[in-house]
Amino acid sequence: MKTITRTLVVLLFVVTLLAACGKPQPKTFTIGVVNFSPPLDAVVEGFRVGMAELGYVEGENVTYVYEGVVTSIEALDPAVQNLRAADVDLILSLTTPATLVTRQAVEGTDVPVVFAGVNDPVASGLVKSLREAWGNLTGIQAGGSIAKGLEWLLVIAPDTTSLFVPHNPDDAASVQAMVALSEAAATLGVELLIVEVRTPDELAAALDAIPESADAMFVPSSGFLSARLTQVVETAILHKLPLASMSPWCKEGVLMSYGFGYYQTGEQASRLANKILQGTPPADLPVETADFFLVINLQTAQAIGLDIPDDILQQADEIIR
Repeated sequence: MKTITRTLVVLLFVVTLLAACGKPQPKTFTIGVVNFSPPLDAVVEGFRVGMAELGYVEGENVTYVYEGVVTSIEALDPAVQNLRAADVDLILSLTTPATLVTRQAVEGTDVPVVFAGVNDPVASGLVKSLREAWGNLTGIQAGGSIAKGLEWLLVIAPDTTSLFVPHNPDDAASVQAMVALSEAAATLGVELLIVEVRTPDELAAALDAIPESADAMFVPSSGFLSARLTQVVETAILHKLPLASMSPWCKEGVLMSYGFGYYQTGEQASRLANKILQGTPPADLPVETADFFLVINLQTAQAIGLDIPDDILQQADEIIR
């Protein structure tokens, strides 16, 4: 009897083991992140939260490879190559420069890329059109808000006739922003006082020599400028100049911004990533457009002596008091 019992136990163990071996194991994923702009860490946060809500639990079925913000153009390619070496299943690429490098690095592979923080993916050559993505790359377009943003600046600071703009011509995103800003300024009758800044010393010199004719300032999206935003904000407040941006930098002291929401864009990108990880080719996913938000910093308005009427404040999506 004991022998029969032992035999049954052994058979039950074997059957259970075979059943476990035949059962498909849950798929796990590794996602790499390359980011060229410190404020876009909020996109990463929104992406992770969005992925968690979609069932990707860090430490269980998803692992993130992110070593922090890349601080120079030269460091972008090594950063992407590190992700390739980590055998990631997908890359989240933030900013135009980072995505240009990432696209080149994954060309000829099957590593999918979801980009965000890219102003104009068509003009950048990342995609043929918003509906026709390139190979294994798709994402969220963040541009298209500059003209409306300039209009809002003129509503908030109606005496503005000339705009001081520091610009890094080596940054593709900044170059595209300047094209759109120039067109909008010409339509609205605003003079642009553009100064090219490629290095910290050039930026410091430009901020020390802001023309007296400048009525306001505009800072385009740029990894170089976003890393030095505090310096730009402090200068604008010192000169009591309204400072606008197309990026949501009001919490850092910018007076007003009209552009895509970082956190919300991260959540949006997570939905694209989920579709890709579940088997949809990136080329079948058209580029999406981010939602735009008007944000006003009342603390900065008070610091520069600018009164913003209540009827304007009521139209803002967010007010920092």
